[in-house]
Amino acid sequence: MRSWRVGPLAVKGPQHDLITLLRDCYPILIVTIMNSSSLLHGYSIESTDSPSTLLRARRYLEKLPHSIQGQQGSKALFSAACCLVRGFALSNDEAMALLAEWNLTHCVPPWSLSDLKRVIKSASSTNGQKGHLLDRPGETSRHPGLTHSSWMSRSRWPTFHPLSTEDVERIAELRSLPTEAVDVARRLEVLKIARVDGHRCYVLHEGKFSQARRLDGKPFSMPDGREIKAKNLPGSEGAFVGACALGKEANVILVEGCVGWMEGVAAVLISDRTDWTVLAATSASSRFNRAPELLKTLAGRRVRIIPDSDVAGREAAASWLADLESVRCQVDAVGLPPGTKDLGDLLRMGERAHETLNSLFR
Repeated sequence: MRSWRVGPLAVKGPQHDLITLLRDCYPILIVTIMNSSSLLHGYSIESTDSPSTLLRARRYLEKLPHSIQGQQGSKALFSAACCLVRGFALSNDEAMALLAEWNLTHCVPPWSLSDLKRVIKSASSTNGQKGHLLDRPGETSRHPGLTHSSWMSRSRWPTFHPLSTEDVERIAELRSLPTEAVDVARRLEVLKIARVDGHRCYVLHEGKFSQARRLDGKPFSMPDGREIKAKNLPGSEGAFVGACALGKEANVILVEGCVGWMEGVAAVLISDRTDWTVLAATSASSRFNRAPELLKTLAGRRVRIIPDSDVAGREAAASWLADLESVRCQVDAVGLPPGTKDLGDLLRMGERAHETLNSLFR
């Protein structure tokens, strides 16, 4: 049986259970995430009635500046650690759990766990008032909550329109998808048409989350000169899409990226495996602690993770693995063939990839 490379390790193909790989590569990461989940167990992200100190600290962290290499990232990390151990008077273990979680979503590149422990120890030894953030109920005046501002931003979203037959065909062509997969998204009302930044766009929309891509296939130009392929509409909130299609199906494939949801639907249709449904993380930084109700919905199900073939994809898969196992899911993971980063690369291979697609559901 031939093998291929997934990061630094070789795994067998064309399909292989990646659970061992994830455990071998990220054992400390998985333990830290599981500890973080246990600390927050029983708390709802949406709760606003006398929120716990842990939940308030976590909300506070989410609004702090990112720690980015070359942009005073160490200063941002130290500030975050001080907020936890000094401002909220958390123990070092509690602070470690929350900082490790923040590290995955707010640090580029992520810090090592030894770095996190070092900075927490340093923050604990600093002088100054302890518990000063505990005196501010709910959200703080320095970092106001996002709920109201996000709602205001969403109230200014463009008008969404249904797709025409031509739109379905155009999106299928752009993404190398069967038109049937795009039509499923249209019928579920997950896919809409809207004008964003003066461009006609297709928008993947579910609940409080919307992500736009241009129908002409070109990127968006940002004010700072950057070009981006996809643009989250202001006020978007949500870690996963596809919950609308979960129904009572026992089997779920979990992929990365909003477009990855449509690619997963295409894989299901091509393989004629309608006993499976698709869930997609909106990005590699998506975590189930931002979607506790969804995690409860998945409890006890069979979930197969198909991670993107990069470091961020494997780190995300390690996190999802820990969370899903915490609710007694039957979890496994499969790798993609060499030269393919995600399901989209497979689909662009056409009929040559059908056998591989079928193997994803065995």
